[in-house]
Amino acid sequence: MSAVLAEQIGRADRPRCRVHRDAELQAWHGLLASIDGDEWQRRTVCDEWDVADIAGHLIGQAEDVNRLFSFPRRYRKAKRVYPDVLRIDAHMMVQADEHRGTPPARLRAEFDEVWAKATRKISTEPALMRRMSMSIDGFESVRLSLGYIHDILLARDLWMHRDDVCQALGRPFDAGPHAEELVAQVMYDVIDGPWWGERPAVEVELTGPGGATYQLGRGESVGRAAVDAVGYMRTLSGRDDAPVVTGDPVATEAIASCRMPF
Repeated sequence: MSAVLAEQIGRADRPRCRVHRDAELQAWHGLLASIDGDEWQRRTVCDEWDVADIAGHLIGQAEDVNRLFSFPRRYRKAKRVYPDVLRIDAHMMVQADEHRGTPPARLRAEFDEVWAKATRKISTEPALMRRMSMSIDGFESVRLSLGYIHDILLARDLWMHRDDVCQALGRPFDAGPHAEELVAQVMYDVIDGPWWGERPAVEVELTGPGGATYQLGRGESVGRAAVDAVGYMRTLSGRDDAPVVTGDPVATEAIASCRMPF
């Protein structure tokens, strides 16, 4: 199988991103409905968050779309409450904090309500607003447009956090019907963005759901390695620093060491 290059992937357009987001929201509706009792308090890989905290964070993400001043208010609060934490991470912690203690039935209802509104709003945002951009602490050299954040990053966040919750509950993760497209958008960012840095050009075979083969870096490939696709998304996002990567040593080192904002 020949390796996929950045120009062969391209950026998913707005309607396709809506399909990805809607599929994830449907999967989350079923997942939240299935969680019961002390499962809400199961610890996850996301720092000090439990399952309920992840649901609260995701509700907060949608609220920040729906309410004009929600994001700047939380962003200011984050600096005050968590001064020693990267600002964007602290912002997410505030999202979870503000929903902590919400009864499960209310969490489920709020999740469906705010995301139904958010996904409709994202689909009708004016182009001028979508071109607004911001930088992220830790990655100051890169500016992310609001359109990219809403179309690409929110669906990615929903997908990856669903895996976090499934792992915490000891359940299998169904990567869903659009896993290959979601993973391809991550790999497009790795290939086309600054995240690969000075690493050599290599080929990576992503196996399992969402899998495909990609060339990372520019120029002639100096090695090839393989890693589970969902597992590698966890590595890129900083959730797993010890992925099981097999293949040429130069390729395994380059692939295992790459990180990017998720």
